[in-house]
Amino acid sequence: MAWDFATDEDFQPKLDWMREFLDAEILPLEAIAGDCTPEQWRALTDPLKEQVKQQGLWACHLGPDLGGQGWGQVRLALMHEILGRCEFAPMIFGNNAPDSGNAELLAIGAGAELRRRWLEPLLAGEMRSAFSMTEPDVAGSDPRLIRTRAVLDGDEYVINGHKWFTTNGSVADFLIVMVVTNPDVHPYQGCSMIL
Repeated sequence: MAWDFATDEDFQPKLDWMREFLDAEILPLEAIAGDCTPEQWRALTDPLKEQVKQQGLWACHLGPDLGGQGWGQVRLALMHEILGRCEFAPMIFGNNAPDSGNAELLAIGAGAELRRRWLEPLLAGEMRSAFSMTEPDVAGSDPRLIRTRAVLDGDEYVINGHKWFTTNGSVADFLIVMVVTNPDVHPYQGCSMIL
């Protein structure tokens, strides 16, 4: 028995628009992407992000309270089947890693000031974020094995450790780093994420 990935009649035009937009506007940028400065890249991609927003296709994985559509996994899978043809297409649609996950983390845990300063610009596509978890000499991204420590010193944390991969590290405006803040409890309880 074959799987049926047909979608709602009202959703198919959105998929068609994504496919046409990718072919006409995004894929041609692949030829010059490596030669652009960050400023040139934003000048090329910011207008494309605006077109995506006008179509109601920005950050569709997020709920409406965060400016998205709250789409489920099937719609997102169909969307990413199209966007997956180009490594930077998800960024133009506001749902690339780690920005998508970091937005969800900030939405859950950030207070008003952090939301204003970091979440709102991230959701608007005005900032990029990074996520730093992977460490050498351990099982990469297993949170139970993290060695990087953060110790509270006054009202700031001092972080000591070594990360050897930070997703989006070279282009991010801010990063969230996974650290151990309490080594005396079970590893799942002793880790924290610091902005």
